[in-house]
Amino acid sequence: MVGLEAFSLGIFWAWLILAFAAHLAVSVIVLQDAKTLARSALGISPFLWFSISLILPVGGMFIYWLMNHSSLKKDYRF
Repeated sequence: MVGLEAFSLGIFWAWLILAFAAHLAVSVIVLQDAKTLARSALGISPFLWFSISLILPVGGMFIYWLMNHSSLKKDYRF
């Protein structure tokens, strides 16, 4: 039984590290993309977008996309 518990604990930690690495990778991608924008939605800085997507991985990335790249974004260029 001790071997099974150790294996389960190892799987848990591997999954936790993998999940954090994926969240960090998504956040870095959002940061790099936010740096390329001429004007971010609501004037939010790239570092703040990075923080939002790190704290709320899937939700933060979706909010970033929705506000900056979807067809819902309004460009006021006259």
